[in-house]
Amino acid sequence: MTRRASVTMVELESQNAATMKVASGKHVTATVALRVGAAVASLAAAVLVVTNRQERWGVEVNFTMFEVWVAFVATNFFCTAYSLLTAIFVKKLIGKRWLHTVDQLVVNLQTAATAGAGAIGSVAMWGNKTSGWYAVCRLYRRYCDVGAVALALSFAAFLSLGFACALSRYPRTPARH
Repeated sequence: MTRRASVTMVELESQNAATMKVASGKHVTATVALRVGAAVASLAAAVLVVTNRQERWGVEVNFTMFEVWVAFVATNFFCTAYSLLTAIFVKKLIGKRWLHTVDQLVVNLQTAATAGAGAIGSVAMWGNKTSGWYAVCRLYRRYCDVGAVALALSFAAFLSLGFACALSRYPRTPARH
């Protein structure tokens, strides 16, 4: 008959306090920089799409013709506002358990908007012979080029906010409810 030794770890309050450091200046600075970067990139993406239009043979193309671009603009404006607000109040928000969950939601919204607009942009750029969709970017090259830049900016916002989300997961400060 073998006996198993049971070891119970007891964590003392002093040990817990020593390992849970208050958010360092570097952590706060990095979080603010990432969130401001996300705000700038998503605002630039939204403004580029809203101001992007091209006319050819009397037909003007703008973002309101495509529901995916309307959703892209709305999502990027929302991401801008969220990123700026969380950057402003970062010292109060670091350590809040709900912050990481909301960060994940916004990152996923940004990803969905970028992916949706990218999919439509891909069809516009190269067409789809099977479906009979013509590559309209051959006719509206400038419009499509600006759209591609907006997609790249939106992707940069996604990455920046994604890294900020990772930092909010491990805040280096005790969680406050």
